[in-house]
Amino acid sequence: MTAFESLKRCEIFLGLDNDDLQKIVDLPSCQEKTYQPQEVIFYAGQPAEHLYVLVEGKVDLIAGVSTPQPKSSSPTLIIIISKGGVFGWPALVPPHVFSLTAIAKTSVQVLTIGGSDIRNLFQLHPNIGYEVTQSLLQVIASRFRTIEQLLITGKRSILFEVPKWTGR
Repeated sequence: MTAFESLKRCEIFLGLDNDDLQKIVDLPSCQEKTYQPQEVIFYAGQPAEHLYVLVEGKVDLIAGVSTPQPKSSSPTLIIIISKGGVFGWPALVPPHVFSLTAIAKTSVQVLTIGGSDIRNLFQLHPNIGYEVTQSLLQVIASRFRTIEQLLITGKRSILFEVPKWTGR
């Protein structure tokens, strides 16, 4: 699958037309990367320099794991990201610091997009920024509801796969 096709299927880019998607693909920081099962993609507390689009595999987003890992840490699986999902969105939102740790659950292929590159693109093309922001708000709201259920039920983890978002 090409980078263009991957972005076209990504939950936060569904509202963009082909020309707008191509502008993102053309960013110098839009690159493919792979991770092996159990490999840490990023830790909570690290600067959020990239947005990640999941092309293949599954990624666990976990609370309670940071670098260096505190001895009293009690990891909690918050959410499982599946194909077409996005993670690392703090790269788009100040203070640009990851709040969760991302770990490859399976072999993973992602597209990474530099946060500063895409934010600059949003300034040059406000329509792209608006569409992506609207979709990102939907994603954040859905994940917030998941975390809310975690707190209400008192469960240690919620095994919840992000459904493929089909638009507004």
